[in-house]
Amino acid sequence: MTDKELRRKMEQSAEEGRRALFDEYCGYVYAICANKLKGCGTTEDTEECLSDTFAAVFRYLNSHTGADGDLRGIVGTIAKRTAISYFRRLSPKSDTTVSIDSESLGELPSDIKIEENAERSALREAVFDCLKRLGEPDSTIIAYFYYYGMKTKQISSLVGLSDTAVQKRLSRSRKKLKELLSEAGITEEGYQ
Repeated sequence: MTDKELRRKMEQSAEEGRRALFDEYCGYVYAICANKLKGCGTTEDTEECLSDTFAAVFRYLNSHTGADGDLRGIVGTIAKRTAISYFRRLSPKSDTTVSIDSESLGELPSDIKIEENAERSALREAVFDCLKRLGEPDSTIIAYFYYYGMKTKQISSLVGLSDTAVQKRLSRSRKKLKELLSEAGITEEGYQ
């Protein structure tokens, strides 16, 4: 649905317009919230962030009725700001800033394995490249299933496909991704 169609729908019926806007951008906003809150929030926190994002989007659109602009940009900006706010609230409070002149700075701990971190980073990048080569919506389905731990029924509502279609695409995508990873030199033992 285009921005013009969504805006027209909101002008005709606020409730239907909101529902259409939510349906159009739910997956996009969920991905932003989940990405910003990974490692510090629960699934419930992500869903609450999603709800608060859309509440803020609806408030913004109500107060800026004549404003033009890319709805995806507006929604994305509000989602990022809301998720960052949640992240700050959920993250443990600690002062991690240290002056370079501080005597407590010391040296890097010896347990940091730079070589392993670099290998892991290269592996992650190679896997991400293979995932992108799957194309849409397969790469999104794989990411939602494995990275965010979502069930196929949840994914089906986000990508606009039936649960059966998501299951079939997931099965085919696994096989294709395994082939792409193998071509890139990535096996179960690691990166070669």
